[in-house]
Amino acid sequence: MKGLRVRYPGGDWVLKGLDLEVGKGEVALIVGGAGSGKTTFVRAITSVASQLYHADVEGVIEIGGVKLTDKSWEYVKDRVKVVPQNPRAALVYPVVYEDLMSYAHQVYRSKFLAEKAISNVSKVFKISHLLDRHVDQLSGGELRRVSIAKSMISSPDIVVLDEPLMWLDDNGVREVRNAIEILKLYDVAVVVLEHRFKRLLDLADKVLLLKNGVLSQVDDVNTSEDTAGVGVIPEKPAFGERDVLLELRDVSLHVGSLSLNRLNLTVGRGDKVVVYGLNGSGKTTLFKLIAGVLRPEKGRVVRRAETLYLPQIPYLYFTEGSLSEEVKAVGAGHASLGLHLVRALSQDRSPFTLSWGEAVRFIVELSLNSRHELLLLDEPFSGLTYQDREEIGRRLAETSKTILVAASSTEHLVYLKGFRLVELRDGTLTEKGFVG
Repeated sequence: MKGLRVRYPGGDWVLKGLDLEVGKGEVALIVGGAGSGKTTFVRAITSVASQLYHADVEGVIEIGGVKLTDKSWEYVKDRVKVVPQNPRAALVYPVVYEDLMSYAHQVYRSKFLAEKAISNVSKVFKISHLLDRHVDQLSGGELRRVSIAKSMISSPDIVVLDEPLMWLDDNGVREVRNAIEILKLYDVAVVVLEHRFKRLLDLADKVLLLKNGVLSQVDDVNTSEDTAGVGVIPEKPAFGERDVLLELRDVSLHVGSLSLNRLNLTVGRGDKVVVYGLNGSGKTTLFKLIAGVLRPEKGRVVRRAETLYLPQIPYLYFTEGSLSEEVKAVGAGHASLGLHLVRALSQDRSPFTLSWGEAVRFIVELSLNSRHELLLLDEPFSGLTYQDREEIGRRLAETSKTILVAASSTEHLVYLKGFRLVELRDGTLTEKGFVG
């Protein structure tokens, strides 16, 4: 890639002369905040920017010496494969094998060759045991692995992974790392766009920063793990009767294959609690029980304060047509909103036009300034830059409100020091002490 510039009709240049070279078996890790141009970068190298968005694209993009500007979109889409942020979006059919077969037959126009391609990628990425599974039964890591395997059916030259660690727990991160190592082994050029980049630094051959449409090499990167310095202080909290805002008393609920059994939890006024558990352990179900969205089959949930639940996907929170209406709905004042980015947003803007990071930061700040005293935040750090995570962690620590945070990765605990740590595992809750 040489001198790549892109601008949409009637707009300014989004990408301003990008130079990038990625060899066979190399991994280029690109980091950048919201609005830096990552989405446009992906659209440009897949020819979507010019052919679908009618953008002006200047410069040279070549794969193996072949200029993509001289090739059709059908050619490009088989040579450059993109695994999107939400891997579920890459799968069309409900059963894994059906989905892979549909795509493989489209590529090879032969059932024999399609079956051979599926057999190969299934063995390489170790997904043979998942072929008969419904896609909605897959964990986050399994979904990523299946999506990456699907991308390899056409034997592409380049695979682009867009936020591959988003929503993944510690096990899922390991699965994606293994998949990237396999891509390297098979001489595939890999481009990774990731906020959670520290977990991938050791796999990257080059690290680049995309900022304000300009791509620059990063030579000095902090390689320390996010979990460095995080420990557990084994203390148990004590409560006065008047201070208790939330109680779970022998709460049980069964939803499909998930079983929550005789859960007990006491949360005092002003408490800060993080509920840690791998994906599928039941954290979201637990928070919905606490919020009153679900009812327990046995036991009792006692709430002594107005409660607000913030879901993993921030757009599911929005119910109003503008940001100002969202502010009014929770009883927050415009002047009290603290994050600089939130203050800069147009209050007449639709919340559904916010980027992922903007949406998360907005609803977190909104909740901290709302009339609600008990806040439930389901995976609030997903899809955010390290700087934004630190800011949100600081705001949660400073507030006098009672906070419960769900976390599926130990790397997020570094932003929650001083929080009570409760683990949800095998359907039970266990007090672990405090994050230190």
